[in-house]
Amino acid sequence: MKMVSQHVVVAALAAAFGLLIGGLIGHFGTQTITSQDQEKISMMEKLVADKWVQEEHLNQRIIDLVNTDNLRNNLKELTRKPHLAGTPRDDELARLVQERFLQAGFDTADLVPYNLLLSRPDFNNPNLVTLQDGTGTIVFTSAYSEKPLQADDDDPNFVHAFSGYAPAGDVSSAKGMGVIYVNYGRVEDFDKLEEFGVNVSGSIVIARYGKIFRGNKLAHAQERGAKGVILFSDPEDVAQEGVEPQKVYPNTWWLPGSGIQRGTTFMGDGDPLTPGWPSTEHAYRLKVEEADLPKIPCQPIGYDDAKVILEKMGGKAAPDEWKGGITGINYNLGPDFLPQYSEYTLRLQTHNSLNVYRSYNVIGIIKGNVEPDRYVLVGNHRDSWGYGASDPSSGTAQLLETARVFGQLMKEGWRPRRTLVFCSWGAEEYALIGSTEWVEEHVDKLQERSVMYLNTDTCASGPIFNARASPLLRDSILKISKLVPGVRDGPTLYDEWAAYHAVRNKTTPEVKTLGSGSDYVPFSFYCGIPCMDIWFRVDKNKHDISTYASYHTGYETFYMIDKNVDPGFRIIQGCSRVASLFLKYFADSAIIPYSLEHLPRTMKKALKKLKANGNAQKLLNIYDKFPILEESLDNFTDVVTVFAHNLKTIQDDLNPVTLRAINDQIMKLEQAFILPEGLPGRPDVRHAVFASSQFDSYSSSGFPGISDLLYNMDKLDSTETKIREKEIRRHISDLTIIVQRATSLLKEFHFI
Repeated sequence: MKMVSQHVVVAALAAAFGLLIGGLIGHFGTQTITSQDQEKISMMEKLVADKWVQEEHLNQRIIDLVNTDNLRNNLKELTRKPHLAGTPRDDELARLVQERFLQAGFDTADLVPYNLLLSRPDFNNPNLVTLQDGTGTIVFTSAYSEKPLQADDDDPNFVHAFSGYAPAGDVSSAKGMGVIYVNYGRVEDFDKLEEFGVNVSGSIVIARYGKIFRGNKLAHAQERGAKGVILFSDPEDVAQEGVEPQKVYPNTWWLPGSGIQRGTTFMGDGDPLTPGWPSTEHAYRLKVEEADLPKIPCQPIGYDDAKVILEKMGGKAAPDEWKGGITGINYNLGPDFLPQYSEYTLRLQTHNSLNVYRSYNVIGIIKGNVEPDRYVLVGNHRDSWGYGASDPSSGTAQLLETARVFGQLMKEGWRPRRTLVFCSWGAEEYALIGSTEWVEEHVDKLQERSVMYLNTDTCASGPIFNARASPLLRDSILKISKLVPGVRDGPTLYDEWAAYHAVRNKTTPEVKTLGSGSDYVPFSFYCGIPCMDIWFRVDKNKHDISTYASYHTGYETFYMIDKNVDPGFRIIQGCSRVASLFLKYFADSAIIPYSLEHLPRTMKKALKKLKANGNAQKLLNIYDKFPILEESLDNFTDVVTVFAHNLKTIQDDLNPVTLRAINDQIMKLEQAFILPEGLPGRPDVRHAVFASSQFDSYSSSGFPGISDLLYNMDKLDSTETKIREKEIRRHISDLTIIVQRATSLLKEFHFI
């Protein structure tokens, strides 16, 4: 469909609108204009006005309003005490956020409670890793909390180190053997161990953090038969400039040896007991044993303690690329201990428990004055594993300042065209729970009315701007970044961003699609609502590490941000400026400013990548109709190209009815890729084109259902292969149909 006749329809409607206005003017020209008549004229003008263009002067006003002193004060209060989900301090901060929204002049600000299954360690019986010699004497006991290194580090309510949702357990190695080093615990790492003849079944494995989600590490170990997991942060990833005191916190942003990364290991999203449904008072709940929770114990430790274990391990030496930065050890694989430790045993004891706690979302609303039933959403979670200075409190500090900025604009007479929804999520750290439960409760309304969702989990963990998004939002973030002053030495944020990517031979900044890991997940992967996730991260041109060093540790403090990461608070200021302008752009533009042509373009790149390494022929052998999917995608690309071109030529002549109809068309475009039953084997992931990888939740995957189904096919027996091939044929058929549905959405309005 080339949209030629739609162009004619739009032109006709525009002409009719012009005649209507002309008639009104003629009528009013011969009669006195009443206040009611003037109100009608004003409404007609308001319906088609592009406030983003007309109020361009407000962009600089927003930039000027974002205040670094406010941001610093916000962060200081938010990080004053640890605020684990479901604790009294977390509830205090929920009420603080609600109060700030109301002070800003929001129309409403509500506390929304959910009852959630959360995991906690036993404060009186800490989780421990111990080593025992041949006489039964304990010669080593791991630390379960960080050493205080500056005045504000210590708090009596700081949660002991644990892995969320990992069960209570007590497992020991055999005497002199039974501990295996598995590098990062990736699928390829376990496969490599098999090649070396090292069997992890029945052993305790020790893995370093990084590269993939910790829950995947535990799941991979469990699948291979391990009976326990120990996780540690290696200096190669968290202390690259040395482990001496002057080279780590509090003197730099690198992690000292007692730093311990906490975090969830649950592989699902939302409350484990109410999958697919909101965890309200009356909700049906699974029994705990019915929930898909980890089955083996897991405990994180610091790299000082990891050294004590690793230096006693024998067996084959690890490959060079597996060797980290702990000095004085060989990084042997095990499972044997070195001869001098042949009488030693290692014991892993965890005392975690599961209970239901109440946690609050805070939802603040600024009602739109033209399209109040169209939502532009922004969100950041509030809970943390400790002080959470970067994750999430730098994002929450921004959220509060962005709310204040919009409140000031309203005092000066501004109102958004569309409704702005500010969301402070609870219990994100455990499993994106607050956002998932809220989306599950309001899924129909959100799919009908949402324009986009902006996520600002971690505003400041480093100096480099980073954005991941639906392809529909790509051009918008580039546009907004050109308006924002640089946070370092560049004239604009775009200049700094582009310079960073130029070192990587990129002509423009890279905007990747979304993996999992934060509160955009239910909006994107479950609803198909276009999402953007922004944050400032570590400079990977200098330090190629998975995340910032103090992540989820006791050293992620206000001091860390104030002294080492963002002195002057220019980074968080830049984050708030981006968020404010991005929200206004989508709230006030008459036509929703999607990057339409990037959607099929990114889909084609994803399909090309999927077909690499012989997969194209493999898929064709399995399903001879596979080329129809490619043809459908080509057709979708052509139709989107024509639609986008025609839209540019007519956008200044749209009447209210046509404007609304076009926005409705494009709002639904990404939702066409939602499979109601979810991906094969993953019912909570419904986006069939862009979603997280099954084997690394943090990474993104194009056409993830096909990738999942192709995985390890060569290891299946003949019966399993036939079942898998049948699933692949069905999924390719499903994909072909939804691409054709997306194409159909761009037909003329009156065609079905």
